[in-house]
Amino acid sequence: MKKKLSKRAKIILIILAAALALLVLVVAAGAIYINSKMNLLSRPTSESYSIAESIPEDEEELSFEHLDLDYIDVMENGGNIAPPDGEVNVHEDITNILLIGSDEREENKSDTGRADSIMLLSINSKENTWKLASFERGVGVSIPNHGDDWLTHTYAYGGAELLLKTLQDYYKVDVSKYVRVNFTIFEEGITDIGGVVVDLSEAEAEYMNQIAGEDKWEAGEARLDGPTALVYARIRHLDSDWKRVERQQEVIQAAADQIATLSPAKINLIADKLLPMIETNLTNGELWQLAFKMPALLTSDAQQLTVPDQDYCWGINLPSGRSLIGCDFEQEAARLDAFLTDESYERESES
Repeated sequence: MKKKLSKRAKIILIILAAALALLVLVVAAGAIYINSKMNLLSRPTSESYSIAESIPEDEEELSFEHLDLDYIDVMENGGNIAPPDGEVNVHEDITNILLIGSDEREENKSDTGRADSIMLLSINSKENTWKLASFERGVGVSIPNHGDDWLTHTYAYGGAELLLKTLQDYYKVDVSKYVRVNFTIFEEGITDIGGVVVDLSEAEAEYMNQIAGEDKWEAGEARLDGPTALVYARIRHLDSDWKRVERQQEVIQAAADQIATLSPAKINLIADKLLPMIETNLTNGELWQLAFKMPALLTSDAQQLTVPDQDYCWGINLPSGRSLIGCDFEQEAARLDAFLTDESYERESES
């Protein structure tokens, strides 16, 4: 015979069932809320795209729904700078996402979009760590139907698709996901989070004062709003492009530190405003995985690297008069992979 539950046991079961139902509703509501935020993101269109013959002056921003990189041959009707032999380095616990900072603005999308900033966000899911690897824009690569040119122009000629494929081929890095922001998003985002704190050198402070037309800055820590942070991150004539990359990395780290201090309500307001202007080919499922890791990641600083190593580069002069940065891509690919996997790297002697 089945034993009947006591009245007290029934009450406890009812309370537990109600609590479980409430928990399910809360989780479901949370999932719906987060998905609604993810759905605000701009997604690539399904429109097909071929490599352009020249940088368009009035073409709308191009994007892609499903990036198929296998069909792209960077040497097809391209230049003479060939990628190294070998396969792409794939690591199960590492997720790489390309962060593209393009130089168009929301109010004038007809401007040619170039990759003003090219950074690899690498997340190690096993160690719960994140790293930033920045790629020099002026490195010479082959661009289909165009010839040898700067890496930054691959985005202008072929969008995220060509830029991703070029990085795969030349640096053997496993990356097919990207997030693209433009100048407008950068400026508004930095301002909305409350600015970023950077450490200005005396030369940087003087340069910023020249831009501002007044003695506003001095050496030491300074909090920059969005437009000022963009000026700081884009300083290029003061020292070198490698230092410019370091400034960009500093701003990214400072922004991460600032976001970690914001309330959920503040983050919600910023998300509603900025997410529709951000383009990515990450799925909601992939974004969910990243969302669970963000609290742990934001409590740590990112290790940073610039590719290629400035000490091992040389200049390439084209007949047109344009100068490109040359490097040993095979060695730089090995150096980048060692950085992403925490392995030791020793450059082979070059004759």
